Amino acid sequence: MLQQVRRDTVRKRLELNVSRSVNTRIIDPTERLMKKNSKMVQFSDLLDKNIIAKFITIVLMSYAIYYIDKSGLYAMGGDVLMLAILAVVALVIILPDQIKRNVIKRRVKSICRDLPFIIDVMAVCVQSGMTVENSLRYISENTSDINPDIATMLERVMLKSEVSGINAALEQLYEEVPASEVGMLCTTLQQSIKHGSSIYLVLNDLSKEMRAIQLLAVEEKVASLSAKMTLPMIGFIMLPLLLIIAGPGLIGMASLWGK
Repeated sequence: MLQQVRRDTVRKRLELNVSRSVNTRIIDPTERLMKKNSKMVQFSDLLDKNIIAKFITIVLMSYAIYYIDKSGLYAMGGDVLMLAILAVVALVIILPDQIKRNVIKRRVKSICRDLPFIIDVMAVCVQSGMTVENSLRYISENTSDINPDIATMLERVMLKSEVSGINAALEQLYEEVPASEVGMLCTTLQQSIKHGSSIYLVLNDLSKEMRAIQLLAVEEKVASLSAKMTLPMIGFIMLPLLLIIAGPGLIGMASLWGK
């Protein structure tokens, strides 16, 4: 019964997630979470939102290009120098936001990849007699070496639970990390707290389900490799093979036509 309720709730959440824009949901809430553990997110966010930092970076890089040209290390010429400076301006304006988005998405994938192991640890904690809140607190204090983002994520959950309750904290967690695996975990914990039932077996099933989903994703990528390898095989194997086979005949025909 509990598993069916959890799956129905997860399905509704996933349908709601599809109807919204993924990019707008990922960056703003998750960015605050990732800034604590990622220097790259901090630097790219500073460069993206601070106009003065952008201007200083453009000036320094433009001066470096100008110095390289005038010192004779690499002569560019006037037109190439201007194009290089314009490229620097475009990169400084566009690149920081793209770097920040890519880093955040990669760290969210890392959270989803390590979440089954965290759920197994949580199941052991619950089986040993700890409450859901105590198990979350224990995991947040002892998983920083495994995945610092998960440790920070659960630490924020515990801090928010002291103010607004564990249910509201779990709901906000899914808003901060809009991944299906996090949504499944939040729904499972919320249903357990609401009904007061044991979730040891449910957590075990949840971790197995997540690993099965991850395995299916890997199998899908492996299956798509054959289609992606078609063009490289044609370009680097078939064409040289045709040249080796037909080359002598073509050379002979060319020599006959030359006579």
